[in-house]
Amino acid sequence: MLNFIMDTVRYIFTLYFGVFVTTSIIGIKNNKKNILILNTFCVIDLLLDLVLICFKYSASLVSAYSLVTHLPLLLILIFVYHRSVLKSLLAVTSAYMCCQICNWMSIITESLGYESWIVDLTYIAGIFLTYFIVHRFIAPALSDIFAKPDVELIPICIMPFFYYIFDYATTVYTKLLYSGSRIVVEFVPFLMCISFLTFCVIYYHSIERQQQIATQNYFMQIKQAQFAKEIESMQRNEKNVSLLRHDMRHFLNNIAAFIENNENDKALDYIHSIVKATEKTTRKRFCANEIINIIIMSHADSFKDNHIDFRYSISVPSKLPFSDIDMTAILQNALENAVHAVMMLEPEKRFIRLSISEKSGKLLISVENPYAVRPKLINDMPVATERGHGLGTRSIRQTSERLGGKCQYSVTDTLFIVRVII
Repeated sequence: MLNFIMDTVRYIFTLYFGVFVTTSIIGIKNNKKNILILNTFCVIDLLLDLVLICFKYSASLVSAYSLVTHLPLLLILIFVYHRSVLKSLLAVTSAYMCCQICNWMSIITESLGYESWIVDLTYIAGIFLTYFIVHRFIAPALSDIFAKPDVELIPICIMPFFYYIFDYATTVYTKLLYSGSRIVVEFVPFLMCISFLTFCVIYYHSIERQQQIATQNYFMQIKQAQFAKEIESMQRNEKNVSLLRHDMRHFLNNIAAFIENNENDKALDYIHSIVKATEKTTRKRFCANEIINIIIMSHADSFKDNHIDFRYSISVPSKLPFSDIDMTAILQNALENAVHAVMMLEPEKRFIRLSISEKSGKLLISVENPYAVRPKLINDMPVATERGHGLGTRSIRQTSERLGGKCQYSVTDTLFIVRVII
């Protein structure tokens, strides 16, 4: 009776372990909705297992596990959580591999001659330990890997896919692994060799990509340095305006002298020259914050020349609690992407809406623009269709998250929207 109870508890913990490790690996958060869905799945699965036991099919319960548990879980990942088939398969088979850690720990106590209930307790303890390690340390890294395109994940799939097939073929449906067959025993080293060689190739290409990103970052730094020079130039213009104001008395005296000498034409020419001098230093102010004004003004000529209707609503203080470089990384990239998108439209359809406001100590930034080709989002990130593009959207997200904020990209039937809260 005790053995039956322990086997049942072991089976239940194994089911929950496999389900929640799978969802952790693929990046599904443990919120109330997801926990309810997964718990419902586990309960239904256990009820189905109970039906098999009642009809005296308990002997085939292990061999049917892939159909009763793994296949439905795979379908939930695909159709409920909208994950790709490849990523869903990788998550399920990777979680299955993690079960072998608990299994190996229980084999140690079994080989030492302990009773079966102690073996089961060891297995259950291994489940808790393994889940803690996977959920705390392994899942965050794997979820980032799972964010990559399916093509890049194919080499990673080799080990979990083949191990799943190998384990079921040699230990569940047959006992070839324990028969001592040389070809079976040598298959695991063969699989490890193939995985290692594939990993080397992928690692090499990964290093190349990192070098390309480092180069692109270098050019971005150069652009920021150029932008800093433009800021310095604008600040000099402000000084020139101050000088013009200071010299206004002298200008008026000269105009008065021309008029007193009946040299009205010279007076008019002199006034026109002063007006032109002041126009060169005039800057439109969009808000109280200097860096936001500079960023928008850097796009003003582009808006005008390309017939882009720029609509804005800005209400911010003169000073913000983060650096000008961070604001530049967010707003400059957002506006550049918006300009690039609307340039594909007809002139009369081009517009950009910018909204910046402060609420409860948080800065809310929203940039909206129409598009000619509907942007595609994968894992809430826009996918660049042109080579060399996509750095701006990543920079916006990285900067906002580094500042403890959030960045959201969304697409409606007519608009692409960027929202940042920092």
